[in-house]
Amino acid sequence: MSRLSKLVLMASVCLPAWGGPPVLAQDGGGETVLDAITVTAGKREQELGKVDASVTVVSGEELAARGIATVEDLQKVFPGFSMGNRGNRVYANVTVRGMSSPDYFNPTVQVYVDGVPQLPSAYSQMLADVERVELLRGPQGTLYGANAYGGVINIVTKKRDANRFYVETNVSPDEPTVEVGGAAVLLPDTLYLDYAAKFEHFSGDIDDAATGKDDVNTSNNGYGRATLRYAPVGGDFDAALSYSRERLSSHEELYSFDADVDDRIYRSDLYGDIPLLERDLTSVSGQWNYRFGDFTLSGITSYQNSDVRRDFSAGAGSRYAWPQEDETISQELRLAYEGEIVSGVGGVWYSHNDFMGWKSAIAPYYGASTNNVVSDSVAAFGELTWHANDRLDLTGGLRATYDRSSIDAYRADSFGTGMGFDFEEKADFTSLQPKFAAGYQLSPDMRLIGVISRGYKPGGFNHSISSTIDAASYDAETAWNFEAGVKSTLLDGDLDLSATVYHIRSSDKQIYVGMIGQQFIRNAGVAVSTGIELEAAWRATDRLTLTGNAAFGRSEFTDFTDPYTGVSYDGNSVPYAPDVTAHVNIAYLVSGEWFDGRLTANLGANAYSQTYFDEANSSGQDAYATFDASFDFAKDDGLSARLYVQNIADTPYKTSGYSNGTYELGTLGKGRTLGLTLRKEF
Repeated sequence: MSRLSKLVLMASVCLPAWGGPPVLAQDGGGETVLDAITVTAGKREQELGKVDASVTVVSGEELAARGIATVEDLQKVFPGFSMGNRGNRVYANVTVRGMSSPDYFNPTVQVYVDGVPQLPSAYSQMLADVERVELLRGPQGTLYGANAYGGVINIVTKKRDANRFYVETNVSPDEPTVEVGGAAVLLPDTLYLDYAAKFEHFSGDIDDAATGKDDVNTSNNGYGRATLRYAPVGGDFDAALSYSRERLSSHEELYSFDADVDDRIYRSDLYGDIPLLERDLTSVSGQWNYRFGDFTLSGITSYQNSDVRRDFSAGAGSRYAWPQEDETISQELRLAYEGEIVSGVGGVWYSHNDFMGWKSAIAPYYGASTNNVVSDSVAAFGELTWHANDRLDLTGGLRATYDRSSIDAYRADSFGTGMGFDFEEKADFTSLQPKFAAGYQLSPDMRLIGVISRGYKPGGFNHSISSTIDAASYDAETAWNFEAGVKSTLLDGDLDLSATVYHIRSSDKQIYVGMIGQQFIRNAGVAVSTGIELEAAWRATDRLTLTGNAAFGRSEFTDFTDPYTGVSYDGNSVPYAPDVTAHVNIAYLVSGEWFDGRLTANLGANAYSQTYFDEANSSGQDAYATFDASFDFAKDDGLSARLYVQNIADTPYKTSGYSNGTYELGTLGKGRTLGLTLRKEF
């Protein structure tokens, strides 16, 4: 039996899932009970157990215990979720329920930070002072609109109404880090400042065989955030103004030949000099809430700018400069109502996105080019839940969207080859995203849910242009999602268990076609994704807790012929969509009185089945597993320490790749890392 098979079998026996750590409290009789977890996934506060959707929530404390430091790391704690870079952190691929996108400019999953939608080039970002992260699985177009096609990641940062300060450092030969943050009371019971700052250096783990240099893929990443909150105690109105800034500088865009993956080797004599990627990310947002009776009127305005400088190679002696600037403005106004008979939310949405890309000349073929894609979107949405009785809830929702996109592209015919172009085009699209859901409380500890929803990825124009073919727009991709599940708490509250089965049919798939380096997007065919997700958290004893999750499914093309080559890919797996993912964590309380603190041992395992990187299934990554371990020490006075090793076996694996003739190239996932994290809360 293979290592992956053994791990998946173990995960199945343990009923894997991720419920996050329990929130404990004492009732009047002195017994320990679980507090209800409140989430905002439905754009209003709801008790997690009553949300009729597939939602997983992981607290900031549990993220820290698992060593989750970036959005990409979240794949270790969420079922059916995988994420990896396609050469660099700007081009990140996100897959949920087998729903992935070959176009990283138009992803299938939307990421939010404190209600602010993130640009696709900002998905792979650091997590700092996080309260919790929520993952909504399946199309969420009704409330979230475009790109909530496979799901939504909702990141919520910590906000406190009392003075607090923390400092954290990671002493590591691989990834030394320093972080500070907290909250300051500027006006008692009224005005607060929340803040966080983080810097991480990665020492690299890939060697250049041509020059003999070790660890050439280094990076530096810095981040800062400040939020001014007006939140008077007992008041009907609150507001917040936030600003954040991130700077990334890295040499990570390295492709290794298949034979060099195990040894983590790059060959600059064959692929070119070491690349340089820089990204400056700026975000500004303002939001407010006004409560009157059972209603809450809310507004959020946001601006985000991503400035990317990218110099890379794609062969010996080659060097390309592809800088990009992407900025977006969004505005949402919504009204939520919570009543005994009905509850719901409705609102309007507007967004404006302006993308500008440049490509250097390639002699003696063609000159430098520029590409400007502008997209506007307006939408009206609403969702209403009827509490038919004390057991049954019925929900209906609808979103109507109008999208408009334009492109203005130019490339000089500098060498007289006829390969220049100059064009301007426009296109518009309309769509409806309905939703129907039902929830039935079978018993106080068990709830049944069913959901039918429609999602979409908007149409538009290619952001990475190659020829006049890119003057033609592509249409929206749509999907119908059908799911049924059960959420339960068993064994007198010691076991949280949920299971969901789903079937998704997506049409007008947006696929890259054409030769490598000259590819363009076209709508081609149909794909289906069918599977089951399992989640569980078992508090076996006062010392032992088992948590984990698993997703078993299949995402494949059922009607897809490449319009460029005429080749049929029917029956092939959708790229970046593994059939199986499984994650298990074992936490054991070694001592509750060790140096007046608690010492906990954690062991985690993460397994992935074979993953393909293209529609032809000609390149990919075989099944693999990684293992993590840590000792965590915590005292009641806020002092904590964590000694960890991630990817213990230094397992090599690819996050992306492509075939080019007789050889295959790929980008590598992170190898073994270790360190000691020290933290003090004041």
